[in-house]
Amino acid sequence: MTHSKQLTFEFYQKDDQELYSVLTKDIRVMRYITEKAEPEQDVIENFKKILAYNQEHHDQTGYYKFFDKETYIGFGKLSRDEEHKIEIGYMLLPEHWGKGYATQVIATLLRMVEHSERLSESTVYAIIDPKNGASKHLLEKNHFVSIWQGIEEGLPSEHLIWQP
Repeated sequence: MTHSKQLTFEFYQKDDQELYSVLTKDIRVMRYITEKAEPEQDVIENFKKILAYNQEHHDQTGYYKFFDKETYIGFGKLSRDEEHKIEIGYMLLPEHWGKGYATQVIATLLRMVEHSERLSESTVYAIIDPKNGASKHLLEKNHFVSIWQGIEEGLPSEHLIWQP
């Protein structure tokens, strides 16, 4: 468990599928991710992958749920890809947008990378929809630089690399 100023981060557990589902079934959350709410079968399959990843990795990478006191705010991730780069990502429930939580989530996840010997040498990147100006602004504020824009898996995509 990791604590931010006021946020608590914990890995998703098998009983947390509904928390994940609340985010991914909301078109407002998914608009800049997949452009559609996630169907129930996809939620189940993707959550199984999240749990499997969290069980296999023991280096602070993984999929986190985060809370402000007892209130569920959203999802954060640090996940290794096949090239051992680390993707950072997050989703917040819409009622918590504009309250500074995304800033805290990004900062906390990046601190985890910086303070881990196993992670600190890794390339950290984010993938966003180029139309998501709020996420792009937050990432740039945290020293991410755009390196590519185009269509990926049929969706508009922009890759940013962290340059601390």
